Amino acid sequence: MKNTRASVRYAKSLLTLSIEKNVLDIVKADIDMICKSFDNSREISNLYLSPIIPINHKLEITNKIFKGKVNENTLILLLNLISRKRDNLIESILKKFNELYNIHKNIEESLITSTYSLDDKTLVVVKDFAEKITKKKISLVNTVDENIIGGFNLKIGDKMIDCTVSNKLNELRKKLINN
Repeated sequence: MKNTRASVRYAKSLLTLSIEKNVLDIVKADIDMICKSFDNSREISNLYLSPIIPINHKLEITNKIFKGKVNENTLILLLNLISRKRDNLIESILKKFNELYNIHKNIEESLITSTYSLDDKTLVVVKDFAEKITKKKISLVNTVDENIIGGFNLKIGDKMIDCTVSNKLNELRKKLINN
């Protein structure tokens, strides 16, 4: 990622300011909404990466898109980044902010991959299990991979718990071959 030092500094500043002004959760919701906007519209993302589009147009478009929809601190950050020609860092700053927010709130992001979308009751059970293991709050995302025969993969931080049928079959095969 380009200029990660600068991204970390901006993200830390936004986090610190949000904590001081007691609007951390509001700013987090803003960051999530902006990230979703970037994911859903490549045009918005390209707007900030393009050196061809004049700064005043970027400022105007940003005001039209986000003014009144995001907290004042969030909007000021976006406008300052554009004014200082650091708008190419916006996406990396948003990602760094989310990482710092999770550290601050003691949240671990987790991913469960299964053959089908899991119901809420099952997700709660898995989330509780993961929270017991990590002693952290868990943010759990369910993804579907139809290539899995059965069971699930649970990724918590950098750890992977493989509870798939294919993994169990491979373990059984290795035991049979070794014995």
